[in-house]
Amino acid sequence: MFYSVQTAQLRKSAEYLGTETFPGYCYVVLLPDETVKIGYSNTSETLQQRMKRLKRESEKDHGPGFEVLAVLPGGCAMEAVLHHRFYKSRIMGRGERFEFSDEIQDFLAAAPRLSLDLS
Repeated sequence: MFYSVQTAQLRKSAEYLGTETFPGYCYVVLLPDETVKIGYSNTSETLQQRMKRLKRESEKDHGPGFEVLAVLPGGCAMEAVLHHRFYKSRIMGRGERFEFSDEIQDFLAAAPRLSLDLS
């Protein structure tokens, strides 16, 4: 319950202020099992660490195929917006995992990306 109330408040704040006003980064990655993970990190350093850990863990479990699809401004607010927007594609019981739906692909085709070195 707390999580849904908190994310609803973030979404409303993002609608009013714009997601770009929130600090941090929201990432969208395609995992080797063909699912999409949408998460966030507060700083570029933690984002780099998170990407390395996600890649290592996902490739250990499922083999090669990890791909960063987008890094967006807005941190946890953008994450809340995207989780809500793609709720129909959410894979229940898999945390922040989503099916790589046409809706997600269409969004990514038009989404402005941040240029960050994640190596």
